Amino acid sequence: MRKRTMLFTVCTAALVVGLFLSIYGKPNPLRETLITFPIDPNATYTEASSNLEFLQSTDEDEYKLRWDTLSVLNEQAAIRQDVSLLFEDGVLKDTMSKWEENTELLTQQKEVQAEDSGHYEVITFHHAELRRPNNEFRSAQLISYDELYVIDSPLSPLHAFKIPESDEDKESKRILDYILEQQQAYDWDDLYEYYQIPTSKYRRVPLTEIDQFQTEPIPGLTMEETTKFLGGLWEGLYKNYVLGIDVNGSAVSPLGSTEPLIVIPKENPDHVFILFRTTDDTPVQLMQSISR
Repeated sequence: MRKRTMLFTVCTAALVVGLFLSIYGKPNPLRETLITFPIDPNATYTEASSNLEFLQSTDEDEYKLRWDTLSVLNEQAAIRQDVSLLFEDGVLKDTMSKWEENTELLTQQKEVQAEDSGHYEVITFHHAELRRPNNEFRSAQLISYDELYVIDSPLSPLHAFKIPESDEDKESKRILDYILEQQQAYDWDDLYEYYQIPTSKYRRVPLTEIDQFQTEPIPGLTMEETTKFLGGLWEGLYKNYVLGIDVNGSAVSPLGSTEPLIVIPKENPDHVFILFRTTDDTPVQLMQSISR
């Protein structure tokens, strides 16, 4: 199938996720860690967004997308850091990550070449590291999301939409969604069986839907515990997914891997599993403890 605080450990016989990972495929140096701290209720984002825009077609079925992120904190932070992931039909197409010191504003932008019909989703973790008196550290965090459908059909010119308006676009969206849902459900069932995870005891949340827990807690957790979990989740994903995946001692680029699936116990959620496949179909299972 192609298509922190908290501790991440590998629970797979197929590979072991190392504690230290190399940076793959990045033209500029990335910060080697993303560290989250207790949330500071006085530090808030006045603006935070992810955006995908259809730019132009370069030939009959190729085109460019513009992908940008923006976040503005209500105060200057010691370190601002944003991590953004772009998925095409459930597969990681590209990443963006940026950090700056002593600023409240952070922006990123990239143009991406693509082709054929596709459903593009971008999810971004906006983070601020705040240094308070008495050498205390605090965090401010937010998750933003955007999506875009690009339709390449012989019945209409190459075009894109976020929300379909015409009957044709509604049908195109339905077909793309159905195909992806079937592919992911098949792959997730296979990963559940491979790692012997009891289906009835765990709920499935794709990473691109994890932002729902910004406003409602994970069942069985308080809102404070859920927020802490989200920070730890992104801390671990940055270290063990974005910067590279350690496969048998070799760091593998995450590009081409499947979208991480967050697997949460339906009762007494004291851990989660994170499941995905690398670009060569190697299954990966991470585990994150949930501290209460």
